[in-house]
Amino acid sequence: MIIIMKNKATNATSMKLSNRRLILNTVRKKPVSRAELARITGLTRASVTLIVDELTKDGILIEIGTEKADFGRKPVLLDLNAKCYYAVGVSITRDCCYIAIMDIKGVILQKGEVILNASSDAYENIKTIIKDIKKIVEDSLLPYERFLGVGISTPGPVDINAGTILNPPNFDLWHNVSIVHEFKREIQLNIYLENNSTALALAEKNYGRVSEFQSFMLIVVDTGIGAGIIIDENIYRGVGGFGSEVGHTSIDINGKACSCGNRGCLESFASIPSVLKNIQRYDSNITTWKEIVDRALMGNEDCKKAIESEALYLSAGIVNAMNILELEAVILAGDIKYKPDMILNLIRMKVESSTITRDIHRLHIMNSTITEDSEVKSAAAIVFEKFFKGEVGSC
Repeated sequence: MIIIMKNKATNATSMKLSNRRLILNTVRKKPVSRAELARITGLTRASVTLIVDELTKDGILIEIGTEKADFGRKPVLLDLNAKCYYAVGVSITRDCCYIAIMDIKGVILQKGEVILNASSDAYENIKTIIKDIKKIVEDSLLPYERFLGVGISTPGPVDINAGTILNPPNFDLWHNVSIVHEFKREIQLNIYLENNSTALALAEKNYGRVSEFQSFMLIVVDTGIGAGIIIDENIYRGVGGFGSEVGHTSIDINGKACSCGNRGCLESFASIPSVLKNIQRYDSNITTWKEIVDRALMGNEDCKKAIESEALYLSAGIVNAMNILELEAVILAGDIKYKPDMILNLIRMKVESSTITRDIHRLHIMNSTITEDSEVKSAAAIVFEKFFKGEVGSC
């Protein structure tokens, strides 16, 4: 009898926490009234009122005014309290490192660039990053207990469970560095590591235009080809956490060998260095994707062909992924999003004529809308995703 009572109590607590998360994940999408919460979540009005009162008391939700009503009492709108929690975002790229403090609403409050020393090893640079994090947190004058954690974003592949950066291309300084372990030695907060593509996908899901989609893929095209996949609003990782390596799917089985062991990988055709290598056979002065786009827009035929080829390669990778996963949308990020209309239109034309579901529903293909502070915003988004999943904080 005692065991049964304990199980009932445990189940009731678990259900209550699940309902709290359900309400918070509904409110974070847009301000809603209590009545609307009951309608969307399927919870009773009494349950909604009880949970909302608790979340308001905890300072997580606030009332922000009323919405229009044709008659009767105007519904009171609920929203997240921007001052309830904060996160530190750390974005380590191949060129630099940025840090920032972001609130739960996705607003960057403070930011800075960390000057890394290329002649030092990763561990010396980590000391510099940690020093700058402590300073930015102290200077913010925000309550330390309101910081949920630090999110670290780096090129992949990374082992998120071990907190280790593995062997990203052109990122040799950071290979096999247990960065989470090093951070935990000096910072008394939750520390999380994520590859930059998945982190960007999280930022798009929670703060970008694709919040309307439950399942989508974000592709980062720069030095390599990375992808973050969201299915039913959850990160798709695969069995070991490496299930979104779209850049290492083959688009030519007879193509050249890739460092991953495969042949004809999308990355070997469509990464920006590969594009530049091809265009430099015609003009050795072209050194960036921006130059290719600008010249193509001015009528340069070689640059137009380069963009057409890039669109063809990316379309092949997208079609492969869509025919397996059947997602709602694809988002382009990285260098490729510079003046994207030309390449977006080419990709749309090719994909719309090639996917197996082309006659059933349309795949939305668009540019990333998170342009300002995207690196650190996506890094901080790692922490808040943990919060809304109930893995950290009091959610």
